[in-house]
Amino acid sequence: MNQDPSLIVSSDVDGAPVRIGEHVKVVSASSDGTITPGFLGRTGVVVALVYDDPTHQYPTDPLIQVRVDGLGEDLFFPEELELVPEWARHRIAQQRRDEREQRRPAASRVQ
Repeated sequence: MNQDPSLIVSSDVDGAPVRIGEHVKVVSASSDGTITPGFLGRTGVVVALVYDDPTHQYPTDPLIQVRVDGLGEDLFFPEELELVPEWARHRIAQQRRDEREQRRPAASRVQ
């Protein structure tokens, strides 16, 4: 019986290139064509760090699991992501709040 040596971490790891919960943008296509095209240019949230070979990758070289609203989750190399600036995170959060507010029935909105 073979055991899978992968390590999936859903909490912050000292020395990792990103933190859990950070907003990132998918910025480049992989040369091997493995990125789903719908993710390119989209912003998402880091939900996990995946170490396929923990002995050699931990803690600095994980695959980064990112959740993008409306698309789901995928894994990315650190060089395929960039951190979203704070001002952009606030704008995205405000847009999401506004969208939720618009979807609520008018009678339930507090004026």
